[in-house]
Amino acid sequence: MVDYDFLGLSPNEFENLSRDLLQRKSSIYIESFTNGRDGGVDLRYSTDKDKLVIIQAKRYKNFTSLKSSLMKEVNKVKSLSPDRYLITTSVGLTPDNKEIILNLFKPYIKSTEDIFGRTELNNLLGQYGDIEKQYYKLWLSSINVLEKVLHSKVFNQSAFELDEIKEQIKLYVQNDSFNEALEILSKNKYLIISGIPGIGKTTLARVIVLHLLSNGFDEFVFLNQSIDDGYEFFNDEKKQVFLFDDFLGSNFLESRHLPNEDNKILRFIDKITKSHNKHIVFTTREYILNQAKSKFESFNIKNIEVAKCVLDLSSYTNIIKAKILYNHLFFADIPLPHITSLVSNKCYLKLVKHLNFNPRIIETIVNQRIWESCEPNQFPNVLMKLFDNPQSVWLHAYENNIEQLSQSSLLVLLTMGTPVLLKDWEKATKEFFTVNHPKNFSLFNSINFSKVIKQLENTFIKTTADSKNSIAIEYQNPSIRDFLFNYLQGKDDIISNLLEAIIFKEQFFEVFITIPPNNDAYNHKILLPKNLVDVMNRNLVDKFKSLSTSNLLKFNYDDKIIWHKRPFEIYGFLEEILSGFDDTYEESQALIYLEFQRLIYLVDGGYSEKIAYLRLLSNADLNKLSFDEGRLFSTFIECVDSSLEIQLISRLQYIFPTTFKDTTESSGFENKIKFIVNNEVNNVEDSNASELMDDLSEIQKNLGLDFTDEISVLKDQADIYDESSSSQDETQAEYLKRKTNVTTELSEDEQIGNIFSSLI
Repeated sequence: MVDYDFLGLSPNEFENLSRDLLQRKSSIYIESFTNGRDGGVDLRYSTDKDKLVIIQAKRYKNFTSLKSSLMKEVNKVKSLSPDRYLITTSVGLTPDNKEIILNLFKPYIKSTEDIFGRTELNNLLGQYGDIEKQYYKLWLSSINVLEKVLHSKVFNQSAFELDEIKEQIKLYVQNDSFNEALEILSKNKYLIISGIPGIGKTTLARVIVLHLLSNGFDEFVFLNQSIDDGYEFFNDEKKQVFLFDDFLGSNFLESRHLPNEDNKILRFIDKITKSHNKHIVFTTREYILNQAKSKFESFNIKNIEVAKCVLDLSSYTNIIKAKILYNHLFFADIPLPHITSLVSNKCYLKLVKHLNFNPRIIETIVNQRIWESCEPNQFPNVLMKLFDNPQSVWLHAYENNIEQLSQSSLLVLLTMGTPVLLKDWEKATKEFFTVNHPKNFSLFNSINFSKVIKQLENTFIKTTADSKNSIAIEYQNPSIRDFLFNYLQGKDDIISNLLEAIIFKEQFFEVFITIPPNNDAYNHKILLPKNLVDVMNRNLVDKFKSLSTSNLLKFNYDDKIIWHKRPFEIYGFLEEILSGFDDTYEESQALIYLEFQRLIYLVDGGYSEKIAYLRLLSNADLNKLSFDEGRLFSTFIECVDSSLEIQLISRLQYIFPTTFKDTTESSGFENKIKFIVNNEVNNVEDSNASELMDDLSEIQKNLGLDFTDEISVLKDQADIYDESSSSQDETQAEYLKRKTNVTTELSEDEQIGNIFSSLI
């Protein structure tokens, strides 16, 4: 008979296990949800519409703790007044224990058979083996499995301590990567687990090894630094599993690595694949694997990546991320006031959805016991700061595991923004080395830059080819941009080198600002000291005419990707320069007015260009410019082609009030605007009618034009659409209710909130 203590499960996992076991036992559907701390309901079901059964799941170590918790539930149960009340608990219960619980909850608990302690739950698991297998975290950490591992022959035991494994399994969250990895291993007999730093490669490898040892493998061999131990302990007669953690560590790529190690690894893989009773699991960081493939031709010839499983944060749902964060916090023994502060303001939602979410950050928080250095009310802010500045994840990899050319290339990419074309990134990086390292320029060539791509791909960057085979570069994870930004701050020499090598307009203001910010929008900009502003100013004037744009737009046509260069938004760029340099920078000021004079009458552009044009008119010294106001107005109006852009016209009244009045009161103006509006009204989709109605109300108010009839037509159209949508939504809701017999469907935020409510 199985004998689990269930303490390796979190409360939420224990609740789900209780639900699955009782559902199977009673052949019923049990509604699974949590109403929060005061709801008093973990699970519930109804045998008919008038009878409610409530189930409470309690994960505790001993009966004293369990009884204390149950006593707090008595009044809640009385208030709910269910027809029947059931309890599941991880505590082993004596007959006297059950009687005490029964008396606490009379008449809602009908008999002691409605109290499922540790023994009863293990009995049910013995009957329903498929449920036991579903919760592999449970059985991998069980006494039976660990004893089996202990009785297996384990070589290099220090690298595979069972206490450490038990702790890791507590934190592990079941997800698709486990089954994917097992499938690859079963097919190939070897497995390479790859991914970015801190994503959980070693943990997954250990869980897989544990799974194999509990399913017929006799021996485990941990390989330490060299594949030689694999050859030494290889035994044809034994079912063996080998683990080579970080098998391409940085030493492997240096000149002092063990001789012929790459070929020995490949020969050992061949030896494993030809055996009938062996498996081997490797882990590596993706950039190390790419670097090794670049350095050792044998890895490319063998194509060892056929058995690669890449752990990718983008495949983790918010629910999975929530469970990862929850498990770390639950098992970390964090003081209750700190946890209460985190849960009460729902900071966990911001952490789970943070662009920089990474298990390594959470592990760092726990290992360093961050809560001991801050007050409870500061705890949420401290966690957010660690997520905002994820240096702990990327710093070591950046400084120690990639070459200088790769490091510099990433900083150049930071100044460009992403996505950018691969050829533009190479061009900008080449300029960086040409300007700043002329003596060592031979370090940079197309071959070496190809090695950079291979080294960084799937770790720091990702590449995407469109249908025309244009390759674009993006960050593998948003946290990398934040790391590079923080890494660059204060390094004035490097910043100066970057500014000297600018060839794209984005490189001026993507990362840098020249004037202290007055709002949060510039939190992710580096404020340049005056000497570096001087460098920027000089290069801006010198290179203005040769600048081009690098940022891309992504379009999807019939499931095909096409990358397009963003248009060079000249008004936007001039507006950035005007706001970035004060009057003391005469060269920049002269450049702005020279270019704006050339483009004083609006050259047709998108909405953002029209906004920038109006800002230039508002902020520039118009006495330095020569133009005809009437022509300026008529040109601007000619470029307007939507209700959204019509609203921009009203901004001109603050710059040229007299001309604005004369223009907007003319019949030609009214006819032009009416033509645009009627065209939109006649072609608007029903779903957009309400939005267009709001636009026309705004135009009517600001320009003094009458759109009463058009607004009336749009209102009727919007009302019909709303009634139709409401009817469809109601029909769908009724269908789901009837189909699933579930009264409410929880949103993702509510599900995550329910997970974290049990922390307190």
